[in-house]
Order: sequence, then structure tokens, then C-alpha cells
Amino acid sequence: MLAVILSNKPDWVVYPEEIAKRMGVSRQFVNKHFKILEEAGYLFVIKKGGGRAKGVTPFRFFNDKPFTDKFKEYIQQKLDEELSTGNNAQ
Repeated sequence: MLAVILSNKPDWVVYPEEIAKRMGVSRQFVNKHFKILEEAGYLFVIKKGGGRAKGVTPFRFFNDKPFTDKFKEYIQQKLDEELSTGNNAQ
């Protein structure tokens, strides 16, 4: 699954439904493997509230090597900067 995700353009937004469709598997299968990738450090998820009545948007970041805490902090900072300028990174 990680190979399928990483083979896309760097700015491609990862949607679990799209991964399931491409791989011919269920959404539950994708969710289970996203959790495995997250626990192993290859997936980093930042959830941001969209404001009142807009729900939460997950921003998913994947890497071919486990994320370090320092790199996670960097990603968090850059995402916050991007969102604060009104440019939606997703």
C-alpha cells in the first residue's frame, strides 16, 4: 500500500476511498493498514478543525522512512503556516 501511495505526485492528496478502489480492497482494509503504517512511523496524520460546523480535516503525510519527531514538528509548522495564509494544502 505504501508503494501505491508513494508512486503518486508529491502533491497528491491521499483519500482512503481512492486507495481502496485502486487496490481493489475494502475501505476497512485501508483503514487497518493506515493504522499499521502510522504505528510504524511511515504515516503522520495532523487533524485540523475546519471551523464551526465544518468538521475535522485529516492531513496525511507518508514517507519511505519513519518520520522523526523533529521532522513531524517541521511538518506541523509548515502546515500551520500554509493554512494561516489561506492556502489550503489539501
